[in-house]
Amino acid sequence: MSDQHIQCRRCGEEKPRDEFYNLRHTTQPRMPCKECISVEKRARYAAAGGDRASHAQVLREKHNLTSAEYDRLLAAQDGLCAICRQEETARGRGGRPRRLAVDHDHRTGAVRQLLCHRCHQVTRAAEENPALLEAVRAYLLRHGPPER
Repeated sequence: MSDQHIQCRRCGEEKPRDEFYNLRHTTQPRMPCKECISVEKRARYAAAGGDRASHAQVLREKHNLTSAEYDRLLAAQDGLCAICRQEETARGRGGRPRRLAVDHDHRTGAVRQLLCHRCHQVTRAAEENPALLEAVRAYLLRHGPPER
């Protein structure tokens, strides 16, 4: 590691180079330092009211849903994915299971149901190219175990 020290533009402290992230696609230091970025992220998270409030904001902005409406959809589905009828297995950054995704028609914006991450990805791909489902089915049959 380099003995180079850099002054953070936010806190003004001289810090070793490894206290800074790299700018994307370069080795140049990103400003501000890692500590200042972390403090800023914690402040934004707290200002949003934590995880539940930021989720409510996304629901409102992307899907025109309230948290109560999301909770009603979730309860109506017994907390399970509308397609595979399984609990969400994908994990978020903190290691906790993610919330079920709000599936919606990308043309009209109409909310359909809640899906696990895996089913949501498949649905999104199939919505863009419906023939893809048949191609995947044929592929799996071609490469599947021999018939009994």
